[in-house]
Amino acid sequence: MARELPPFRPVTLDELRSIWSKHPDPEIQRLVLEVVRYRDVIAEVDHLYKITHQAWRETHGGNLTALHLLQLLLSEERERLA
Repeated sequence: MARELPPFRPVTLDELRSIWSKHPDPEIQRLVLEVVRYRDVIAEVDHLYKITHQAWRETHGGNLTALHLLQLLLSEERERLA
């Protein structure tokens, strides 16, 4: 079973840029790229959620529980990174 991560302050975009500049090691830069990619993927998932949610509401009305839970997860991540 996976352990829960300890609380930590998210890395800012400025900090990622600084890490990239200060550490020319390809493995460090690859890790920075992975973090940036992860954030881009989360943003795209959030966009797709909004489209799906709107279509569901227009077709069926109300909220789909799975979409609501996805929205909560995405909102928590957005707030954490803000």
